[in-house]
Amino acid sequence: MRLVPLPVFAAFALLFAGLATTSSANTDTEPPQASRDVVFSNLSMQDGTSDNSICVERYGDGYTVSPSKEAPKRTYISDKGHTVTLVDRSEILGQGIFAEHDRFVMTFPGNGEEEIEVTQFVTGLIGGESYSGVFTDGTCTGKVSVGPLEYK
Repeated sequence: MRLVPLPVFAAFALLFAGLATTSSANTDTEPPQASRDVVFSNLSMQDGTSDNSICVERYGDGYTVSPSKEAPKRTYISDKGHTVTLVDRSEILGQGIFAEHDRFVMTFPGNGEEEIEVTQFVTGLIGGESYSGVFTDGTCTGKVSVGPLEYK
């Protein structure tokens, strides 16, 4: 084993102390939080029954989602208490348009234990800020529009 002279250790210690001081000084200014507005419309029961109150309770007219600070990547929380975790995503790009298929697992406000799988198909322009399409959770169906990223 080769011993490293003390001045090298001292240099690393000073460098590390400088980085630690810099990073702790920046904790007061957090990076801006990105969010998107999600709007639902034409909510209906997949089986065709007229009482769509469960759909209105789950989705309402929409909410704002942001990445969760406490959960792993691909998990988002809404301003109304939804938790949305992206399970699978595939996309097709061509002629300036994208089409995307997503599967999410969601929990809803007031019913945090029950996880519901949601599938959506959306389209938009490549480089565009918004996209729209349709979704289903096996019980509810409807249209979904997702707005541009906003930084707060």
